[in-house]
Amino acid sequence: MKQYSASAALEAALPIGIGILVVLIIVVGFLLWSSTPKTAQPTVSAPMRIGLNPWIGNGVYYVAQEKGFFAKEKIRVEFVNADDIATERQLLRTGQIDVAYSLTPESVAVFTDGGVKVKIVAANDLSFGADGVIATKDIKTIEDLKGKTVAFETGSTSHFLLSYLLSAKGLTTNDLTVINTIAPDAGAAFVAGKVDAAVTWEPWLSKADERGGGHLLASSREARIIYDMPIMRADVAEKRKGDVSAMLRAVFAAQAWIPEHQEEATQIIAKQLKISPQEASDQIKGVHWLSYQENIDTLTSGEYSVKHALQAAGDLWFKLGIIKTKLDAGALVDESFIKNLYR
Repeated sequence: MKQYSASAALEAALPIGIGILVVLIIVVGFLLWSSTPKTAQPTVSAPMRIGLNPWIGNGVYYVAQEKGFFAKEKIRVEFVNADDIATERQLLRTGQIDVAYSLTPESVAVFTDGGVKVKIVAANDLSFGADGVIATKDIKTIEDLKGKTVAFETGSTSHFLLSYLLSAKGLTTNDLTVINTIAPDAGAAFVAGKVDAAVTWEPWLSKADERGGGHLLASSREARIIYDMPIMRADVAEKRKGDVSAMLRAVFAAQAWIPEHQEEATQIIAKQLKISPQEASDQIKGVHWLSYQENIDTLTSGEYSVKHALQAAGDLWFKLGIIKTKLDAGALVDESFIKNLYR
């Protein structure tokens, strides 16, 4: 029988032990790698087609394109003009755009009621005094609007703001005498003395006092519910996670760049919207672009969260018969993109 010494046995076992150790190191390393959060990579082959309406809040996307923030994130974008909600909904439904910017809560309610399956992954900007109610001197509270003649566009953002304010006092727009007209015409009608109140935006909010005793009764500064949001097809959110994340990072980078380059940013936005730099500057004052941290803080939490605004719009529109199906804001908002954006 062949004899083995203890040292010989150890020498024979060493290769086996080293092999097992190497395998263990590889397995543990793989498990650690697979459990580490990773930022999805964008797909540079296909552009992200973004439907934009001519709203000042969308200016940040023009800045992101012009200053190369999209390119830095290795994502190609194509802007598609869409002047109204019906057009955007049709473009999104038929796959001609991937994302619609920017839709307010009441518009989203109409979108979903039309059967388009969508997701909301962030908020772009917030009306902070850009929309408001102007009224005669005898109308001192929202309750005083009861029975008065009020001009606003039915189904619009103005309608949503007014409905929200009235709802807090146990009233609806059915308690008013409604003059259905677009916001600029509503403001003009008020200044001309044709209605008791109007829901509108600048420059008519500032012009309210051109009518004797006219004043700003309430605005979106007090009711922070008018968010502008990117709304995308559910399949885009699911299949193009890298592209969606890249797009959001580019937008937040553009937001951070604008305050330090205000004049240049205003020029870029004015050119794209075909307005004067002064007009662009004036309109920007009524808009607050929401930063990454503000999205973290307000997307689903807080008194004036995006989720709250969406649900409020859905409930009000259902109550008024504007939509036929109840809206579930929790099913629409996907906060995973924001939470994992920089991981």
